[in-house]
Amino acid sequence: MRQRPGYILEADPVRVDLMEFERLAKEGRRLLDVGAPHEAATALTRALALWRGPALAGATDLLTNAERPQLEEARLATLEDRIDADLAAGRHAELSSELTGLVALNPWRERLRGQLMLALYRSGRQAEAMTSYQELRRLLADDLSIDPSNDLQELFMRVLAADPALNPPPAADEASARPAVVTAVRPAQLPPDVADFTGRSHEITYLSTILQRCGSNSSITGCVISGMAGVGKTALAVHVAHLCQDSYPDGQLYVDLRGLSSPAVTPFDALGGMLQSLGVDGAAIPPNLDERVKLYRSRLIRQRVLVVLDNAFSEEQVRPLLPTGRGCGVLVTGRARLAALEGVPLLDLAVLDPCEAMTMLGRIVGADRMRSELEKAGRIVELCGYLPLSIRIAGARLATKPHWKLAQLARLLDVQHRRLDELRIADTNVRASLLQSYQGLSSPVRRAFHLLALPDVSHFALWTAAVVLDAKVAEARSLVEQLVDARLLDSVPTSGEMSAQYHFHDLVRAFALERAAMEEPPRERRAALTRVTGVSLWPNWVGVPCT
Repeated sequence: MRQRPGYILEADPVRVDLMEFERLAKEGRRLLDVGAPHEAATALTRALALWRGPALAGATDLLTNAERPQLEEARLATLEDRIDADLAAGRHAELSSELTGLVALNPWRERLRGQLMLALYRSGRQAEAMTSYQELRRLLADDLSIDPSNDLQELFMRVLAADPALNPPPAADEASARPAVVTAVRPAQLPPDVADFTGRSHEITYLSTILQRCGSNSSITGCVISGMAGVGKTALAVHVAHLCQDSYPDGQLYVDLRGLSSPAVTPFDALGGMLQSLGVDGAAIPPNLDERVKLYRSRLIRQRVLVVLDNAFSEEQVRPLLPTGRGCGVLVTGRARLAALEGVPLLDLAVLDPCEAMTMLGRIVGADRMRSELEKAGRIVELCGYLPLSIRIAGARLATKPHWKLAQLARLLDVQHRRLDELRIADTNVRASLLQSYQGLSSPVRRAFHLLALPDVSHFALWTAAVVLDAKVAEARSLVEQLVDARLLDSVPTSGEMSAQYHFHDLVRAFALERAAMEEPPRERRAALTRVTGVSLWPNWVGVPCT
């Protein structure tokens, strides 16, 4: 029919492909919105079947240039709706190959990319889903210097975290029979508790209170336990962790960070092991630290998991491993005072008091044996410096030699330059434990460690250290404080106008004198003693042979 300025064609809408396509596409979207994915997929498939090649094929350029782009966009949007319907209907397995081809033809189309990621993830191909996202991220960064949309980034994080909400819907015949079940991995990695754990009642109460409050309004998420070698940091942390297991029903993670070993465990490697313990497939663990941290925290965000990080070296090593979920708790042990960790207060662990030390020795060697030589037992724990590790070794030696009197071991320990030789059994010895702290010192600090142990005094002031070291007070302070930080020297609380005081633990001093004899020339040792006394008292204060 002619109608100025041209002609108009009147036809039944059912006989015009475009009108029928639009009707079916609209009906498919409505069915998808009301939760009828199977019916929606049928309607949308019928709509797409009306397409036979490119839109307006054979028409004039003027018409195709004006109309083809919006028609092709309508087709692609309807195709994406049909894929959504198929995904909702649980047809992810057969969609993966189709979506791979569509993404190759439309690499910039984020909705298709997200559908491919979801189909791959639901098909048990989590690593390939993440790889597809990374391909788009690199493409956008290289060509446009932009990131993927927020929706796609959120989908990526949910794939990383294995969000149960992404799991495929149950099959139609199963949906009414039973709900979908998501199997969670519950790690239980705590080392065995110490059967004869002794003392530390105040510390146990303090730590248990912190761990039981995690998940409440408290901003504290755990505690750092620091102290010298052999003081029982790990034993205390493991003991408290066992006591608080019921407060963390989603499991317990344990990592030995080997902070003073070479090489120490990096946060990157630690996270790899922890993610696998939380059920992440090895192929799906991200290849860089930042993404591992994000995945780790995403896995724990709604769980109650206790994390024990043993033998930590620095805040930088620990910080990426701290869970951010308010229901999680953390215990960190280390010789260094890691005081810069936010929300993780510091507990400085001292040696046992004499009563606790006697109780510990008695539990190892037997009450009857102790009762017959109480005085010698007291002397043994005193010569062990009330240090749990040395007391345990001494007790174990007595347990393996039931024919020994306690007096015999006390006599052996009373010889200072042989004491560390006696405090060893099997693969456990005090010297090796102290050596780990020593090996991390610089040469100037090692020299200070040697020389400051030479005077046989219970305490010394900073000015004394400056004289012994032949250094200015500021330099001496720096060296002394590095020894304090390494837990090879203790600072003594002072009051009033008293200057700072320092002292060596008896076993640490015995170790320092050994190293001095091995590494410092006799002339240097003699000169250090002469400077502090004004007269040569060599070798009266040295405690080791001068040759």
